Amino acid sequence: MSERSILYNLKPIGVGTKYVESLTSYIMRIAYEHNITIGCLIKKLIAPQVNKEYLLRSITYGGNRFYDGAKTINGYMENAEDLVKVVETLTSRSDLFGLTLNNLKDFIPLRNLLKEKLSWCPECVKIWQSNSIVYYPLIWHMKTVKVCIEHNCYLIEECQVCHKKVDILRRQMICGYCPNCFASLSVNANCERPEKFELTWQTFVIQNIKDILTLEKRSISSNSLSGQVISQLNLINEEYFAGNVSNFSKFLTIPKTTLRCWLSRENFPTLETLLLICFKLNKNILDLLFERKNTCGRIFQIDNPLIVDKGKKSRKPLNLVDIDKQLKELLISEPAISMSSAANQIGHDKRVLYRNFPDQCKQISARYREFVVNKSNQRIETIKEEINNAFLFLTKEGVYPSRRKMEQTVNKNGLLKEKVLQDYWKTLLTKNGFTE
Repeated sequence: MSERSILYNLKPIGVGTKYVESLTSYIMRIAYEHNITIGCLIKKLIAPQVNKEYLLRSITYGGNRFYDGAKTINGYMENAEDLVKVVETLTSRSDLFGLTLNNLKDFIPLRNLLKEKLSWCPECVKIWQSNSIVYYPLIWHMKTVKVCIEHNCYLIEECQVCHKKVDILRRQMICGYCPNCFASLSVNANCERPEKFELTWQTFVIQNIKDILTLEKRSISSNSLSGQVISQLNLINEEYFAGNVSNFSKFLTIPKTTLRCWLSRENFPTLETLLLICFKLNKNILDLLFERKNTCGRIFQIDNPLIVDKGKKSRKPLNLVDIDKQLKELLISEPAISMSSAANQIGHDKRVLYRNFPDQCKQISARYREFVVNKSNQRIETIKEEINNAFLFLTKEGVYPSRRKMEQTVNKNGLLKEKVLQDYWKTLLTKNGFTE
């Protein structure tokens, strides 16, 4: 008889499809099936097995560090790998790496890859609730995915009942329900529909993401995928643009210096940028990854403002008398504004204004700097007063005014990380006979 698993051998949803379940969603369903909270599951079973100091300290002393950074659980960093291995051990499964972005590890950078908060399709949630199994697909966590192509609607980013954003993971959370007010996430006040081009673009994005997420790992582990992509971009530049980086960058509407960094392997495009390049080149992302010849055999530009470079705008003629009048009015306006804002209001580049009206521009800038300094000083004094009141309250209650207690009392996380405020708190400690 095979050894029994500690947790149920729960099968992940959508494996091999574009709607494969995310690891955070799987953890929620595991907790739900065992009739325990996510916090209890993490504290009693997962944290001891992961055996990382930051997680054990969070369990022992409290804090939300693990939950605040929960978006990375669906990524490919070390914490995601550790969690997959532990949950696989507890459930006796061997297919949970597919619930993360592990396949993107070798060629997609982390920047702008994952969303900070949950987004969802209320129509999907409504259907899944009627079938008794609700989950959150991995693609819903990716920044470049903004539309549900099944229901032709934008993904929602806040609860329609309490109007609060939903965290990726919390100690008490159930799939399909808002952890803030416990209302169903199937509630949809305004179902906004994307335009035709946006739907076409999102369909392309989701299909290509599905292609790379469902690749078997053994088929892509032998070579450097990032190197293959860059080689393909260099080849396209030679074949279609005669090696002219300037023309290639204009076609892609990407800065020339950025493109040069990619072609010389100094940097690598984000997932959204890479997909946009594929879209404009009329290629799938697998064509770049595996050096496939494009069956269409051509490249094209999309007639859409999101893609097409509109070209240089015609210069607005200078009316020096009118500009001089506007600058004088802005010089006495309340509150003071920056030269960048002044340039936007007037409708001319800041450099043009400085060249023709240097004195007025310098006065506006100096006035704005003084305004910012005064606002900053007012803010510091206000917060110092709050810190002093919190300090007196805690000492009166017989509680040591530690950094954490002070921040909790003032209700501002990270308050004492600011040097000037930290020094003020230390001064209060010294004056009152405390040691830090």
